[in-house]
Amino acid sequence: MQLTWHRFDDFTIRSLYELLAFRQDVFVVEQASPFPDLDHQDQDAWHLLAHDGGRLVGCARVLAPTASRGGASSFGRLVAARETRGTGLGRRMVAACLERLAELHPGADVVISAQIQLEGFYGSFGFVTEGAPYDDCGILHLDMRLRR
Repeated sequence: MQLTWHRFDDFTIRSLYELLAFRQDVFVVEQASPFPDLDHQDQDAWHLLAHDGGRLVGCARVLAPTASRGGASSFGRLVAARETRGTGLGRRMVAACLERLAELHPGADVVISAQIQLEGFYGSFGFVTEGAPYDDCGILHLDMRLRR
């Protein structure tokens, strides 16, 4: 399993299509959620791709601190292919995201919007829930923060 980082402008048309189709397959189709994946944040993000034998099996993106997040950085759009779930890939990708954010934005808290069933998973990295659960396109989410 190979993890690599990419900037938006480094994607070829084919690799960008592969990434967006992969995210759509999980977030929209598999989860049966009318999810607006194209949110105009990809262009400024760092993108983590996980490939196995040349096949895309995971992805995530990290975002710089913003005023709307109270100066915190973030990561999201983290997804692993169904056949890789439970193998530790998700844990590797979260660790890689946190490492990249620490390099790019040292000292900045990290805030995420996590699906409620992943509260314990993200909690194992030190994230703490902030606020009440909320509906995001038919799926319950929680805001979580990692203090740095």
